[in-house]
Order: sequence, then structure tokens, then C-alpha cells
Amino acid sequence: MSVITISRDIKSGGREIANCLAEKLNYTCLINRDVIAECARKYNIVEENLLNRLEEAPNIWQRLTREHHRYLIYVQSAILEAVKRDNVVYHGLAGQLFLSGIQHVFKLKIVAPFESRIDLAMQEMNIDREEAIKFLNNADDKRNRWFRIIYGEDRHRLSLYDLSVNRQNVSNETLCNIVALAVNSEDFKTNEHSMAKLKNLSTACEVKAAFATDDRLWDQDIKVSASGSVVTLMGIVKNEKIRDELIDIATKVKGVTKCETRLSLRSSGISDTALWND
Repeated sequence: MSVITISRDIKSGGREIANCLAEKLNYTCLINRDVIAECARKYNIVEENLLNRLEEAPNIWQRLTREHHRYLIYVQSAILEAVKRDNVVYHGLAGQLFLSGIQHVFKLKIVAPFESRIDLAMQEMNIDREEAIKFLNNADDKRNRWFRIIYGEDRHRLSLYDLSVNRQNVSNETLCNIVALAVNSEDFKTNEHSMAKLKNLSTACEVKAAFATDDRLWDQDIKVSASGSVVTLMGIVKNEKIRDELIDIATKVKGVTKCETRLSLRSSGISDTALWND
């Protein structure tokens, strides 16, 4: 079938749409908290610490911390692992970016009128109108900054999505019917090529996550790609010892049987193109 990602502003009814689609299509509904919990368990991180750091956008004068880099890799790895099961509605962090380029991923953006968001915030949070407006403006600003600083993207750019819907005159049922029709078309059905691409992306991210757990390796200037069970490392490393450690870690990742390297040593500039087998 397919994978659906849902992007929305806070208090825009995204959870209701996600549940509606999951029920209509008999999909698994995966929310951000599910991913956070899985990351915390897998990488032995306190769940609240992980959640707080991911929601904490640096200002324009700050650089991303080591924890920001690590945690984003961990979350992407968890999302990719979850959606490999297919038939998933993902309602959470940056799905439209983490899963970009995968044909069978349908990326939905929900837009709700600000007045309806105010009403929902007042109702759910038991606050007055002024407090609701302040809360929503702060939340929107924080989310916009998060995307710009961490991803260099405008989260409202329409080309990031397959469909953007204004909910003002569209009921949940109508919206779910529209999305169901789209994901059941040939355009978004899972096929062998798109699933292979997703699995390759997942394997590469698992390798990057394994590197991120080591303080000595997290900031190496390398790229990771995968094709089936073969992983390729490309870029520049400080010395041969680090190069060998990267190869050793990569070959121990589940599903990896071979590690090819196109790594240069920073000191010598000499390229190492040897083929390493486990």
C-alpha cells in the first residue's frame, strides 16, 4: 500500500485526521511520541530529555549542538524503521523531510484557519483568547525557526507536499476520502523500487546513528549510502585509526554485509578505495 505523513500547525486537527485515515485505510497510526519512546529505549536516553531537545530550536546565533545532531539522526532512523512495515500514517516530526524522495510516501499538509485554532486551544487548554493567541504565535514561530535553522527549509513551501488542504470548508470525512483516493492510486502504491529505496535509506541512517553514539566519530565529514546490504562511506577522516573504526562499526550494523570506502585522510589527501568485507 503506502505511507502517509501529516504536517500541520499545532491545534489544527492533525491527530483527528491521522486517526481517521488509519481507521479508513486500516493503517497503523504512528505519532511523534511513539518515535520518541522508541528512540529513548533503543539509544538509552531519558525520553523527556530527548523530547525537550528536539523541541528546542537554536536561535540564529547558535550552532547545532552535538545532541541536536545525534537526536535527529536517532529519530530519523526510528521513523524509517517504523515505516518499512508499510501501511503507516505518520503524524509527527519532519516526516515530509525525512521521507522525501520515496515514491510511495504521500505527504499531506493540513492548514486550519487561525480562528478555529484559537477556539480549539481555548477549549483544550482551558485558557482565554489572549493566552491562546500568544500560545499559538509562539508555537508557530518556534516551529518555523526549527525548520529554518535545522533543515534550512521553509516548512510552508508547497513543493514539500503532495497535497495541501485548507480545512475551513472541508470535513474530516471528506479530507480522508480525498487522501484515501490518492494513496490507493498507482501513483503512490508501494512497489519494489520504492521499497528498496526506503530500505537503503534506512540502512544508511542506521549506520549514521551507530556512528553518532561514539563521541570520537560523530563529527566526521563523511556521507553514508547503502545499496542492499552494501554500505559506502565517502568523505574525509582525520586518520587511519578513525577510518578503520568507522568501517568496523558500519559492518556490525544489522543487515550490512559489506562496507566500501571512498575516504580520504585529512593529513595526506590520499584516497582509500579498498573494499572491506565482514
